[in-house]
Amino acid sequence: MRTERRRKTRVQFIPFMRWMLGWYILAFGIIIAMMSIVLLVGKAVEQHESKVNLIRSGQYVEPDFQDSWNKKSQRGNAD
Repeated sequence: MRTERRRKTRVQFIPFMRWMLGWYILAFGIIIAMMSIVLLVGKAVEQHESKVNLIRSGQYVEPDFQDSWNKKSQRGNAD
């Protein structure tokens, strides 16, 4: 009788474990996704600030691809 009661509890516990494991995976996945978004946004802000600082100091040269988009590379065997 004692063994039967223990088996019933164990059978009911396994679906609960699956449910908890699913929620833990979901929660940690959301946390990792949010941290990666924060990291990417932080990098973008840092790059933008450095570009603004270069523009303010007069050292920034905007790249102009209009003149060189159809010319071959000068490295020789690159193309």
